[in-house]
Amino acid sequence: MAEEGFKRKLTAILSADFGGYSRLMGDDEEATVRTLTSYLTSTSFKLLNP
Repeated sequence: MAEEGFKRKLTAILSADFGGYSRLMGDDEEATVRTLTSYLTSTSFKLLNP
């Protein structure tokens, strides 16, 4: 049950973070992709190495 709550919170955080994705891509696609790649890399590392 606790794991399910964690997954929901993580999903909500990720959804909130990508809320302005279309606007950011329109403003500067290369910078947005670089930033998202960096965030995903660091987030993945932290999740896999608690």
